[in-house]
Amino acid sequence: MAAYTVGSLFSGYGGLDLGVTGALGPGGDTLFVSDVEKGPCAILAHRFPDAPNIGDITRVDWRDVPRVDVLCGGSPCTDLSTAGTRAGMTKDTRSGLWESMFRGVQELRPRLVVWENVLGATSARAFSLLEQRDGRVGAEDGGPVLRALGRVLGDLASIGYDAQWGVLPASAVGAPHKRARIFLVAHHHGQPWVQRRESAAGEAEGGRSRADIGGPDRAHVARGLLSPRGVGLLPTPQATVSTYSSQGYGPNLNEVAVTLMPAPKASDGEYGLPRTSGRPPEKSAHLATRLAYTDYGVYAEAIARWERVTGRRAPSPTEPAARAGGRPRLSAVFVEWMMGLPEGWVTAPEVGLSRSAALRALGNGVVPQQASAAVASLLERERTVGESEGWPEFAS
Repeated sequence: MAAYTVGSLFSGYGGLDLGVTGALGPGGDTLFVSDVEKGPCAILAHRFPDAPNIGDITRVDWRDVPRVDVLCGGSPCTDLSTAGTRAGMTKDTRSGLWESMFRGVQELRPRLVVWENVLGATSARAFSLLEQRDGRVGAEDGGPVLRALGRVLGDLASIGYDAQWGVLPASAVGAPHKRARIFLVAHHHGQPWVQRRESAAGEAEGGRSRADIGGPDRAHVARGLLSPRGVGLLPTPQATVSTYSSQGYGPNLNEVAVTLMPAPKASDGEYGLPRTSGRPPEKSAHLATRLAYTDYGVYAEAIARWERVTGRRAPSPTEPAARAGGRPRLSAVFVEWMMGLPEGWVTAPEVGLSRSAALRALGNGVVPQQASAAVASLLERERTVGESEGWPEFAS
C-alpha cells in the first residue's frame, strides 16, 4: 500500500512531481498525469507508464478522477512571465488555466496542493469573481488590483485551505543557472501535512519507485550554504532559445554554449585534459589537437558545483551541426543535465523526441532539486508557523 498518492497536472516532463516526491519521501504513488503537448506526452508515457494521462484539463470530469493525497501542478506561465505577453491570469489566457486546476482541488479535496510558477505571478494582473464587488481589492478603477498569486491564494482560502509560499532560485540548490520560481503549498485549515506524515511513521513504504534526482541535503539549503554569490551563472534554459536574446535579456543559452566547446569530430580523441577557467593556447576552431577540453570560462565554478551536487560530470554543451559545415549547436543532453534530471530522462532514444522537442520540453520544465528543497522548506515552515524563523533568504 502506498504511503501517499499523487496527481499531476500540467505535468511537462514530470520535474515538479519528482521534486514533490523527493520532499515527501519514498512511497509516493502517482495515480494520474496530465498534458496535451506531443513531447511531454511521450516523456510521461515512458516515465510514468502506470499513470494514465487525463489529457486536456479543461475537459476533465473530476468525478471520474481518482482522489489523491497530493495534487501538484505548474499552470502555464505564458501570460505571467516578464518575457511573455503579460496578459495576466484571466479566463481568456493560457495562464487562466489555473481555474481548471482549482476545480480539480475543489472536487478532489487533496490533503496537500503544490503550485509552481514564475516570479511574474506576483505582478501580473488576474481576474476573479471574488473581487468584482464594491469594497473589495481590485474593484475600483485606479485602486489596488488583484495579482495572479493573490488569485491563487484567495481561491484556495475560499475553500478552506491554508497556504505557504516563497521564491527559490535553482541556483540556491547548486544549479548553474538562476531560474527563480514561486512555490506554494496548501493544506486543509489546521491540518498541516507534516503532522500527518509524522503520525504515519512506520507505515509500509509501497508505491512505484521514483528516480533518484540527487541534490544537497535539506539543512544545507535551508541555511543558504549553496548561495552562489559572485558565481557566473549560465542563461536559464528557455522553451524557445532562438528568440530569447532578441527581447533584451542578454545572450541565450545556445549562443553561450557554442563559445564554450566546439562539437567534437569523429577523429577527436578523449585524452582527458583537465578543465580550467582560462582559454588554452592550443584551443582551435575544432578539436584538431585531439584533446577533450571544455573551456567553461566564467561559468566553470557554477558547472563544477552542479557536478558535485548531482554526482554527474557535465556533458558536452554542444553537438555537431545538423548539416555538414554548420556551426555546433546546443546539446539537449547538456540542458537535461542543467535541469537536474536523471541521465536520459528526456533525451533517451527510447523516449523518441527530436532535439527541438526535447529542448522545448526542458525549457518549460522544473528543476526537481529546486522543487524538492522549496516544498520541504515550506512544509517545515507550516510546522513552525508563528515562531521567529521564516522563509530563508536565498541568493538570487
